[in-house]
Amino acid sequence: MRAGKEYGYNSLIDDCTQEGGRRPPLLPSAFAAELEKKSFTNGKDDKPLVKRLYEAAFKEQFGKATELKYGFLGWGDAEAAQLSEVLASGAAPRLETLYLKRNKIGDEGCKALAAALGKEGAAPRLEGLNLGSNQIGDEGCKALAAALKEGAAPSLKA
Repeated sequence: MRAGKEYGYNSLIDDCTQEGGRRPPLLPSAFAAELEKKSFTNGKDDKPLVKRLYEAAFKEQFGKATELKYGFLGWGDAEAAQLSEVLASGAAPRLETLYLKRNKIGDEGCKALAAALGKEGAAPRLEGLNLGSNQIGDEGCKALAAALKEGAAPSLKA
């Protein structure tokens, strides 16, 4: 309950996915670039340690991930492109299922995803891809269809 009003399923999701909600993963190189813009209040330069820890955790977690659930987050094309960078890097070799349903991904985000899946080593075990209830139009669908026709996501099932 908020402001005297009871939450419904959709209103709860909307509140939880507003600006600043769950962000897409960052490649270690992108994380390092973001970290350079920060400073630590303890007066030490812990950036090298934080970079090493992030890279190790990223490689371990994405290396063993079989399912990624990023549905209902309000993500648009920018977030889809950021996730696509991670997938294109080959960081998720065991990924079998990717949920991106009920976001705001449009043609550009779908094109980025299609290009990423077309890279060698990008999610070679991907069997399930859920893009339902997004804002993908003909251009995005055509890009994804072309990528799949050219061999992207060879394990994907209909």
